Amino acid sequence: MSAGPFDAIVFDFGGVLITSINNQVGDVAASHGVDLATTHRVLLGPRTSSTDHPWHRAERGEIDIADIQSALAPWAEADGLELRGDEIDRLLAAGAYDVVHSVQERIAELRHDGWRTALLTNTFAEFRPTMESDIDIDLFDAVIESFAVGSRKPEPAIYEATADRLGVDHSAIVYLDDFEQNLEPAAQLGWTTILVAEHAAALAELDATIGRSSYDPK
Repeated sequence: MSAGPFDAIVFDFGGVLITSINNQVGDVAASHGVDLATTHRVLLGPRTSSTDHPWHRAERGEIDIADIQSALAPWAEADGLELRGDEIDRLLAAGAYDVVHSVQERIAELRHDGWRTALLTNTFAEFRPTMESDIDIDLFDAVIESFAVGSRKPEPAIYEATADRLGVDHSAIVYLDDFEQNLEPAAQLGWTTILVAEHAAALAELDATIGRSSYDPK
């Protein structure tokens, strides 16, 4: 059984269960000779809010992945970035990231010890088969995908949907994400949040937060 005030642990996908997409963004930025922030803004949209940027629209299930690249022109023109037409394919290329096995192992331990777990991710319908090949979906009591609920982080509705799927109060949730702007709306709802900058440190903070210093699966 879970201990203390928490009943559920929620995990982001990119940057938590796999290495950050910023690695791929950095490669594209370097090939264009521009900075990371500009490349991220053009290809993935503003970090701090949800907009009509094509990446955001695809994550909400409004357009297909195949439509993102051709819709980027106004954003690229605004930042003076000349696109080559393969940027989105490069961001989503198979093998461009690594699975973080230590986090998956910890989730299995959490499930064994009685915590409810959830995956909360901004993603596309077309990416689900790849995600299922990367991680064990059965590790989670609930899987909340932005395209499926029509809302993406940091929009409040996706956090509400997560708590509802888990069947727990907001105050009973601990949440790990690598983007601070995605943690802020969760914290406003009463979630306890952990910023993932380095995986081992984040798992240690999680242990301390839920009152477990070590695991001994039986």
